[in-house]
Order: sequence, then C-alpha cells, then structure tokens
Amino acid sequence: MPLGVGSQQLYDNQIATIRDMLSRRQYEQAITQSEALIESGRQQRLADVEGHGQYLLGRALLENPKARAEDRVRGIQALRVATQRFNDAGQVAVVDTITATLRAIADSADEAFALPYLSTKAMGSRRPTVEEIDETALTAIVALQNKEIEALNDSQLRQLLRIQQQDLALDSFKFQSLNDSLRYLRQNILLEEQRSLTREEVQRRNFFIVLAIGILVALGLLYLRYRSGQQYQERIRQEQQRSDELLLNILPQSVARELKETGKATARRHEHTTVMFSDFVGFSRIASTREPEDLVADLDRTFRAFDEIIERHGLEKIKTIGDAYMCVAGVPEVDPEHAMHTVRAALDIQQYLAGHSEFHARIGIHSGPVVAGIVGRDKFAFDVWGDTVNQAARLETAGCAGEVTISEETRKLLGTAFDCERIGTFEAKNIGTMDRYRVLDNRLTKNPS
Repeated sequence: MPLGVGSQQLYDNQIATIRDMLSRRQYEQAITQSEALIESGRQQRLADVEGHGQYLLGRALLENPKARAEDRVRGIQALRVATQRFNDAGQVAVVDTITATLRAIADSADEAFALPYLSTKAMGSRRPTVEEIDETALTAIVALQNKEIEALNDSQLRQLLRIQQQDLALDSFKFQSLNDSLRYLRQNILLEEQRSLTREEVQRRNFFIVLAIGILVALGLLYLRYRSGQQYQERIRQEQQRSDELLLNILPQSVARELKETGKATARRHEHTTVMFSDFVGFSRIASTREPEDLVADLDRTFRAFDEIIERHGLEKIKTIGDAYMCVAGVPEVDPEHAMHTVRAALDIQQYLAGHSEFHARIGIHSGPVVAGIVGRDKFAFDVWGDTVNQAARLETAGCAGEVTISEETRKLLGTAFDCERIGTFEAKNIGTMDRYRVLDNRLTKNPS
C-alpha cells in the first residue's frame, strides 16, 4: 500500500529515532519504540514498516548486554519475522543482510553484533527461501542456548550433579520402601494361608466382592464425571452461542468478528454510503392519548417491521431514539447500489405504515462519506458520524408525512431508476441552503420490463 509523503517522513523519523537510541545504548526505550512501530505497520498493513520495527526490535534485544537468554532468542525470532516482512515488500538485499546476521550469530553467539542499518531502497538479486531463513534462525537459537550451558561454572555443574545424585538416592529409597512393603504384604498373605483354608476362601470371596464394588463405584464416578463434563461443555457452548447472537444483535457481523478476535474495533471512514432518518409526525399527540404499555407495544411492532424491511434491502440499523429510526447502507460492507437500496427500503416503510399502522413518518435520505465505529467501553454501540448524517436528519425534518425526501446527491446516484420531483430549497440548520426532492415511484417496480 503506497504511503503519502507525510506518512513516509513520519515513519522515517521514527526509525531514525530508534537508531539513535541504539547508538546511545538506550535499549529499553528502543524496544518500546520498536514495538510501537511494529503495531503501526500491522494496523496500516505496511509490510516494510513492520519489517523495520521487527528488525530494530531484534537489534535492541541482541545488542543489550543485560539481555537474558530468552530475550536474545526473542531477538532472533524478531529478525526472522523481519525477513518475512521485507520479502513481502520486495526488499531482497535487506533479507540477505539479516540472514547473514543470523548466520553470524549461529557461528559465534558470544561476539558483539554489529548490525548495519537497512535502507528501504536496497534491492538484491536472490531471495533466501523460507526454509533457509527458518534453519538459520533455529541454528542461531541453538547456538545461544549452547553458550548459556557453556557459561555454567564448575561450582554450578557440581551443584547440578549433587542434586541429580540426591534425586537418584531418593528414588532408590522409595524403590526399596516399595519392595519392603511388597515383601511384608506377601508374608501376611502366606500367614493367612497357613491359618485356615476356610478363612482364605472367605477372604478371597470378600476381596472379590469389595473389588467388584470398588470397580462399579469407580466406573459410576467416572461416568458421572463424564456426564457432568459433557453438560458443562454444553452449557459453555450454549452460553457462547447466546453471547455471539447477542453481539450480532448489537454490532454488524464483521465488526463483531473483529472485536472478538482483537478485543477492539477500529473506526473506519466509508466514502460511499447513504443515511436514512425517519420520525413519526404528531407522536407526542398520539402518546398523550394512549396507555404507555399499548404505545410501546405499537412502537415495538412497527420497528420490528422496519428491521425486517432494511434487512431485506441490505441496510444496517444504527439506533432508535424514541420514535426516530436511523439506518445506513454501505456500512460496514461496501454496497455499490447503496442509494437505490436505501430508497427502496424507505418506500417499503411508507407503504407498510400506510396499511398497517396509525403512525405517519417523515423520511430523509442523504448520500456521502461517514465514519463508522464502536463507542463506549462496557455497553458497545455501533454508530456513524459526519456531515452526511446531519444532512439526512435535516432532510427528514424538512419532509412531509408519508413521503420520502432525498438530497441532490442521492438523486444523482439513483439515475433513472426512480421518478423524483424537485420540491425546492430550504435552509438547513448549521448547513445552509439545500435542494430537496420527493421520490414519487420506483420505475423498475412500475415497469419491470
């Protein structure tokens, strides 16, 4: 993905800052900044940026004289990941340089590593294979671990040998105790055999009875434990399914999947969308004459019908506020015909209200870019923001009951698929003068041929 001049300069400055930290031996700060650069590259899907972050992280972990063995192994793994990212970015010379560094580590793990800075413009003629890189990284890790073993002094080795000898002596004692116990048991058995053949038969019978009971009890306990485990797993599966269904009722499928996989959902800009607002005319008057329970039941039935209509046309419900209903097309999935789908849904809603409800709604529609994402920490809410949302709300306010009012931008996107009548202009609050159109009919429905 190509970067703008400003973004490229920002990443170059960040790389230069980390290099300066390494030259000053500020390894902890360099590790933190490198991890931040890696995260930026992953989020922006920039292989070369993530590769530089992995490479600088590997340098910081390997050059730090206070690093532990596991830190150095992590540094080698970071260099290995860097080769994969630079391979993806087509920077072959960089991959060759890192591979040579890994081979140097494998040859001499106790030497200081002079890791050269890698230019993002370097190119090479041959790419190392994935197997070569993996083998080199593994060899380097083994070399580091061997160095750790060789670093043990004689006192430490003697201590390890002493511990092993003590373990062997303890195992020998346990084995001897077990042999003594078995010998004592055999003597008791022989003594009982000598006392009385009748008693032997009784004891044998009792032993088998107890053994059979014990086996039955053990099998019963195992079966109960198995059944309990199965029921517990089934409850977990059901709860997980309910949790997934609840999450999908709150968030779009792609957003819910991203939230489950990463723990967060990034707000994104969508250039081609259409927003629809609807509001019931005279709702306060109707509410004053109805019992609250009956009013809420009618609202629920009406909004359920709205939900079915917009789902049929591929729109995403955003929220309801009192008697207002808001939805959008083209978010989060791209919809090339977002305007037509929204207008068809709006006409179906007005048709439903005309035949099945005492409510009469104004509907306003506008097309343009929005930013969509999740707000809140505990109770997630998927929402959209932008001037497109505000203009759709203004068009709804300026519309008439039973009609679908659209903007000039939406009308252009509809082309010849709908009959539209220009109503005129109006002053939209905080926006200015806007053209508005009334959708008269769907030509494709009226003339299917």
